[in-house]
Amino acid sequence: MTTEPGDRASQFDVAIVGCGPVGALLANLLKQYGHKVAVLEREPDIFYAPRGMGFDDESTRIMQSAGILDRLKAEGHIYQADLELIDRSGKRLGGFDRRSVGEDLLSGLHGHRHMTLFHQPSLEATLREEFATGENAATAYFNHEVTGITDQGDRVELNCKDRATDEEHSLIAKYVVGCDGARSTVRKTMNVPRIDLKYTKKYLVVDAIVDDPVYFRTMIPQGGYILLDGKEAGVLFKGLHGHVRFDFLQHSETIGQELKTDEDYQKAARDLIRSRGFDPENFRVIRSVSYTFHAGMPSKWRVGRLMVAGDAAHLTPPWSGQGLNMGVRDAANLSFKLNLALRGKSSDRILDTYDEERRPQSLETIQAAVDMGIRMQNTSPLQIGLRNLAYALSRKSKFVNRLLFKNWIRKPSYKSGLLGLQHRLSGGPMFQPWVETAEGKRVRMDDLIGLNFALISTDSPTGPEVRQFVSELGGVVLKLDCDFFDPSETVCKWYDEHRINAVLLRPDRVIYDAGRDGQALCRSLLAELRK
Repeated sequence: MTTEPGDRASQFDVAIVGCGPVGALLANLLKQYGHKVAVLEREPDIFYAPRGMGFDDESTRIMQSAGILDRLKAEGHIYQADLELIDRSGKRLGGFDRRSVGEDLLSGLHGHRHMTLFHQPSLEATLREEFATGENAATAYFNHEVTGITDQGDRVELNCKDRATDEEHSLIAKYVVGCDGARSTVRKTMNVPRIDLKYTKKYLVVDAIVDDPVYFRTMIPQGGYILLDGKEAGVLFKGLHGHVRFDFLQHSETIGQELKTDEDYQKAARDLIRSRGFDPENFRVIRSVSYTFHAGMPSKWRVGRLMVAGDAAHLTPPWSGQGLNMGVRDAANLSFKLNLALRGKSSDRILDTYDEERRPQSLETIQAAVDMGIRMQNTSPLQIGLRNLAYALSRKSKFVNRLLFKNWIRKPSYKSGLLGLQHRLSGGPMFQPWVETAEGKRVRMDDLIGLNFALISTDSPTGPEVRQFVSELGGVVLKLDCDFFDPSETVCKWYDEHRINAVLLRPDRVIYDAGRDGQALCRSLLAELRK
């Protein structure tokens, strides 16, 4: 329908430009907070081929919090996977699985396996169905191109065009979030400089479908494989629903020819599949493209009422598998802060902490991926020898492999932002244990919390600040051995190790602060939100 700026139907709390996984997840989270959301997407349909393929344990936890993880599992769109490191000949250099790492590390801080592979078209379809149904459904404008964005100080006006009819629309939003990819219209409107991390490499990206279920099940190895080689570096992942991804450095000596036509790309795809030891006749190539990976980001993620998230906010090479995962963390961080600002629980300066927290962490994550890519593509005989020696030791020593795995999965904590910073735990994630309810039901801790702040304590904190925490913020207060039980004593041991009685947890599962006095933690948070 055609809408005008004054039309009530065209006024929204948040307009999200771009409906990939990050935009669709953000719409779901904001919907659950009760906000009126518009989603504008240039394309009419979901992209046919997977692009992102793997969640880390934190992203899987966020999908749990968003309420879609069980559905993805039930419908067969995700599976837990292991990672192998191989050389050009296919020899195993190292790997991270239950036997060589241990379930305690492999299952992760967040209560999920460190690598969960998913089928992106199915993920996007699920997210779209979830935000478009039920109470407070988001309004979606598919096949609509945003042609203009104007921040008017107290609101943002967006102009867009229906690409099927050329009909023009206008709508108003209090805030706009650009989840519209590497060529983001929102980011261009923000007009901020770019931080360039000096990484530009061209890859051949091949997505193929194995139609024979027996061949797919028996001949394609489970999980992910990273090839470490100066000329053939790349990744291979077995996805879901017959999908296999080949993502390899487009080195002149291995690709071997200039790729111009569809026939060139199809031949290059078949050659790549064959070079990995498979018969290309068993693969139906649905996409074969050259893709140039860059590393960098805009120098600001918020300008006035405009913000960016996902690929609009950060570009990274594929080596650490953090491209989409960074975007998922963006959505979790930004959604609860937009909720605080929109509900008047904080001034909108709270949105500055989105940039303050997410941008430095993402910058460090991207730099680590760049460094990893350089090491994996190393051609120095000495460096290759040292690298192979480290992995040889990891094959013989579980201790060494655990050290390598810890370095692989390491993510920096937040150093400043919406944090109490009185305890060393502040800024890092709270682990997620299995606990028991008062009724004896075994559940994950987050399922007792929902999308809320939570005070988790060994005693019964009382006082006006605790009551305000509950009444004003909708905070959840959980007392150990009263509101939940800890049969394995993992929570008790963790509290004892850090000499604390209470943790104040943010909705994105980051620890605001920890200490002995739960009331003091609530007082600190409330004061921070009033600034």
